[in-house]
Amino acid sequence: MRLQPLLRSLFFWLMDPGELADHLEREAAFYAAAAEVYRDYAARKDRGEFGSAPPVQSMRVTIEAAIRLNQALADWARWAAEHPPRPGA
Repeated sequence: MRLQPLLRSLFFWLMDPGELADHLEREAAFYAAAAEVYRDYAARKDRGEFGSAPPVQSMRVTIEAAIRLNQALADWARWAAEHPPRPGA
């Protein structure tokens, strides 16, 4: 998978531990916020604000994927912060 956060993670070993911790905190916050935006949008769709036509139903499926992917990246960034690369390990 070519996800930028995952590609960048290959180079975490080059970062200062403090900078890495700050970076991962920002990543987690960014992706958690994005997931929340999509959750709000999904809730509006679920309330019927956009109707129930097939294209709207397909959009809801896509929005669910966005929620799950962004939440997974937020969870991953939090996990990565707890498991940073250790020199000489």
